[in-house]
Amino acid sequence: MKINRKKTEVTICSKDPENINTKMDDDPLNYVSKFKYLGSIFIEDGKNKEDIIQRIKEAEVMFNNKKQLLCSNNLSLEMKKKLVKNCIWSVALYGSATWTLGKNEERVVNAFETWHWRIMLKIKLTDRITFDEVFQTAKEEMLLSTI
Repeated sequence: MKINRKKTEVTICSKDPENINTKMDDDPLNYVSKFKYLGSIFIEDGKNKEDIIQRIKEAEVMFNNKKQLLCSNNLSLEMKKKLVKNCIWSVALYGSATWTLGKNEERVVNAFETWHWRIMLKIKLTDRITFDEVFQTAKEEMLLSTI
């Protein structure tokens, strides 16, 4: 196996990254502060906010592509939930095993989840229904409580 020196990049994930001079055959390797690998974004500070936001945007696009089906009255709520779990959450949660969630990241994920349930159940924002009431109507638990 040969490693391509031109394509090889190095990053250090740490709270206090130190300059490490990584070389291959006496040639220094390119240092980057973030990179994308297998669809996930890795940043040197070890935080996942950018990756989480990117995943939610991709899941939002998928939801909007399936919106007509997911919001139709022709499907039962149970079938809609199965479609959401297979089509939307698989996109949103790809790579989530490596995430470290802070309060802000949890809020972003919860807001996205509540947003899609409100649209599917045709609950307006002006109806002033809480997160808990939305999940009771959908007969679902919050996603982060099941991970």
